Amino acid sequence: MNKRFVLFDFDGVIANTEESNARYFEKALASFDIYLSEEDKHKLIGTKDTENVIRLLSRAHKKVTLEELQLKRKEIGNTYENSDISPMPGLISLIENFREKGFKIGIVSSTSTRLIIIALNRMKMINLFDAIICGDMCTKGKPDPEGYKKAMSLLNAKPEECIVFEDSKVGIHAGKMAGAQVVAYRGSGIAQNVEEADFAIDSYEECKKILDEITI
Repeated sequence: MNKRFVLFDFDGVIANTEESNARYFEKALASFDIYLSEEDKHKLIGTKDTENVIRLLSRAHKKVTLEELQLKRKEIGNTYENSDISPMPGLISLIENFREKGFKIGIVSSTSTRLIIIALNRMKMINLFDAIICGDMCTKGKPDPEGYKKAMSLLNAKPEECIVFEDSKVGIHAGKMAGAQVVAYRGSGIAQNVEEADFAIDSYEECKKILDEITI
């Protein structure tokens, strides 16, 4: 069946936020004498796993609650509001190309609605999307497919009509479990396991070369 819908993750796919996000998060944790290993960082990419954060907080010498961490993070700031943020190279051209072909475009992110909307407005991209599903709109985060299924429902899309762009292992799995064809984007600078994806690209310019193949 021909593809008619494209769903993008946000962090590491629309904007290169993941390294900046990690720095802000590390700074908040460090105020409680908690420090992240490389393995910790990879486990946090692409998901809103509260249990994983609670495990990190258990390393503190004194008890630290999620609420205390959130207050500290608000005090320190975040990528979406406080850092330079811009779309990935070639992304806007790719989206415009899809739209010219009649595709509907959506976002499925684990990040909160408020921050995603702020970031999209700062990048002047809000009008490029027909549906936006964020982490606080779902009861289950990636790798669960709930977010992708919600976006498909909003767009009245069948899974086999959808292309998903993801960069993380958990996001790729969520897209596959939702029944979509998944393209792994490897241009974010953080190497991740993308073996479950149907295709892998290093740039959106490169993606244009395989569009005919993935839209058959």
